[in-house]
Amino acid sequence: MKKLSVLLFILLSTQLCGCSNQAPEINETVSNISELPLPELETSSVEEKDSVSSKNAETENTDAPVQNMAPQPEGTVTTAEDGYYSVATNISRADVESYAAQVRQQFLEHDWSAISSEISYPITISDITYNNSTDFLEASDSFDSNLDEAFFSALEEEDCAEMFCNWQGIMLGETGQVWISEVLDAEFHSQGLKIIAVNGLLKK
Repeated sequence: MKKLSVLLFILLSTQLCGCSNQAPEINETVSNISELPLPELETSSVEEKDSVSSKNAETENTDAPVQNMAPQPEGTVTTAEDGYYSVATNISRADVESYAAQVRQQFLEHDWSAISSEISYPITISDITYNNSTDFLEASDSFDSNLDEAFFSALEEEDCAEMFCNWQGIMLGETGQVWISEVLDAEFHSQGLKIIAVNGLLKK
């Protein structure tokens, strides 16, 4: 029994000495790191990571259009079709193009009374500023004798579809004979689409 105790003491002492500052020796069979087995990843985790990476790549490569940050009515879904003029207004493409066609027709028919109610005042036309519809209508009495035919030719060729637009508004006519835009009041409430500029209506 005494011999067994001495033997156990020697073995324990040897193990303790072996835990000093010596680094463990790598077994020759696994000394080559490339031979070590790699940890197995869960399939679902890999698929999720690939899915996220793919979505991030798609997001980074998408040239999103500039979006107006005005609040949308509840339940409204803006499609690419509806948002064609979104850089200028949240009003749908169909409504914008319908309004543009209406304004175009009013100009072609020289319907100054109807046009006067569609203008956002004050407005400057051929270097004359009109502050309200009354001023515009009074001046319109002399328009017919001084109209520029090039203005009306450009509007006749306007099909009111996929019109040029920017943050300032939407353009009718090849060189911007008429501009329309959504107008806001002092409290930033929409007043709907209005005529904001008329260029080249009268001869110089």
